[in-house]
Amino acid sequence: METSGIASPESTAATPLPCRYLRCKEMFYEGRDDDEFSSGLYWCSRTQEATGPDGLTCGKKECCAQRTCFVT
Repeated sequence: METSGIASPESTAATPLPCRYLRCKEMFYEGRDDDEFSSGLYWCSRTQEATGPDGLTCGKKECCAQRTCFVT
């Protein structure tokens, strides 16, 4: 196997960790929310709303390190 220094698709496809305050109902009964039956509904446990403290929408991809309210 050749290692040319280029990242493999598996390493680049890794989903970054979302904010610790991101919640979805599947977290409470399945422990994960990436299956085909996922509701896709998220909220912030700090605001108890579908938007974070910065006023932007919550989501698995949206609640990332680029947000001002993000906490690891």
